[in-house]
Amino acid sequence: MKQTDHDSRITSKKTIENKKETEEALEAYVQLFPGTGAEVLAPLSELKEWDEDSSIAAVCVKPGSIEELYSLEGVRSVELAVPPVIRKIERGDKESLSSWSFWKQGGISGTGIKIGIISDGVEDISEADRSGALPESVHVLSPGKGTEGTVILEVVHKVSPGAELYFHSAGNNKLEFNRAIDALIAEGCQIICDDVGWPDEPFFEDGIVASHVREVIERQDILYVSAAGNDAGRHYQGMFFDNGSGWHDFSSGTSDSRNIYMDVPQGEKITVVLQWNDPWNCSENDYDLYLCDRCSGEELDASEKVQGGTEKPLEYIQYTNMEDTIKKVNISVKKHCGQDRMLEIYIYGNSSVKIHPDNLVEEDSVFGHPAVQDVICVGAVDSGNLQKSIASYSSRGPVSIYYPEYELRNKIDLSGPGSVRVSGTNGKGSLFAGTSASAPSVAGIGALVWSMCPEKNSSEIREILCFSAEDLGDPGYDTVFGHGSVNSNTAHSLKKLYADSSLSSKTYGVSSAETRGTFSLKNSIPFEQLCSLAKLSSRDR
Repeated sequence: MKQTDHDSRITSKKTIENKKETEEALEAYVQLFPGTGAEVLAPLSELKEWDEDSSIAAVCVKPGSIEELYSLEGVRSVELAVPPVIRKIERGDKESLSSWSFWKQGGISGTGIKIGIISDGVEDISEADRSGALPESVHVLSPGKGTEGTVILEVVHKVSPGAELYFHSAGNNKLEFNRAIDALIAEGCQIICDDVGWPDEPFFEDGIVASHVREVIERQDILYVSAAGNDAGRHYQGMFFDNGSGWHDFSSGTSDSRNIYMDVPQGEKITVVLQWNDPWNCSENDYDLYLCDRCSGEELDASEKVQGGTEKPLEYIQYTNMEDTIKKVNISVKKHCGQDRMLEIYIYGNSSVKIHPDNLVEEDSVFGHPAVQDVICVGAVDSGNLQKSIASYSSRGPVSIYYPEYELRNKIDLSGPGSVRVSGTNGKGSLFAGTSASAPSVAGIGALVWSMCPEKNSSEIREILCFSAEDLGDPGYDTVFGHGSVNSNTAHSLKKLYADSSLSSKTYGVSSAETRGTFSLKNSIPFEQLCSLAKLSSRDR
């Protein structure tokens, strides 16, 4: 029989055991039954955030108190928080060796637009101010920990130097992230851009972050831009395929390589997240996740939570190689009981962790709030390739959503440069790569366009960006590049056409019937026609 102690229902056994040795506090989400207040948690944990609508609390708790916390009256479930993922690429990756200089100065600066950035932190922002990389006027609402936010602010500032910049850290849990969004909106930010992913958000439906982002976009006139993720080369999705003994065959019977394989260097940490397409908090199908030594078959770690109808379809492992050699491991999945379901796995580790390509799947590697319909989800173009191919790491669409009903969402929305050159805090210059570079590039260009067309709303600005993007990949929209690549030529071409008040729809042979339901520019040419002209102008440069 599978064990059903509290630890097995909360997280992997080894994770708690390792934390117990140091008594280091853990971040956790506690789901309470409706009507139960967060005060019941006070004797055993420190409350960090509370969302009354969903009855979810984010807390800090000692490992030795987790079982007792789970046993409190009113507590439905306890889940250890998986740390956020920042969508940058380590500089050791080949595709960060050259940059795409896509911005240029001109008459448009983004003046009058407020842009809010959410990332890990801006611990070095003072140095960036002194070096001239950033203006002294950046509004830091929450500094956080780390330096990624400083670089993203510089990217936005170089693209849109007249925009007013704000920063709020992502925090350590999803409720803090939602609060960061609200804080930036309260400051009047019209554009919000982030490069943050939450691996324990649902893959097959909108979770607490995605739902909040969707609601904010519906209520507020904001343009929300988010990095698609760098997960194309560390993602798997496929229907459970029994190898004959209850274990999943990742190759679906097509190969002798039946698992996912990795080489983990000494001291390196990996996080592996497994989900399947059951409703969140209502999983009746029980799958387990294992990490094993590829040579000896020894089990290195396991996540064996019980799914009996009221639990999440979620298993995850956080493993650190404590040996003095490279550890060759494989990821395995076993169906303990239930029906065959669609499985999805993401793997997180730095660039020194080698993930073998066997059985990986690039498609459908976007999840969470970047997958929300009205979010501008930004992929990365390989800046070192003159043919402008997609960066190998850039996450791809479409996105399969199963609940509350099945839909296939068209993501990616737009693409941007996968590597940009920034001056950095020392002023010497460096490369910044990943969809973390792409998203702020697009956000900055959005500010340029919006400052040029202040009468437009966020939906119209979004459509302008999509209509005027340079088409890449398959003709028209595709789920690799989206509507295409956005760069500053778009804004400058639009400005030139916008300023020419002599242009008229008659001049371009556009009938009144054709202009119905389209954007118009100073009662002149429709924006579809304008953006087509902008594309041509951009390509001629």
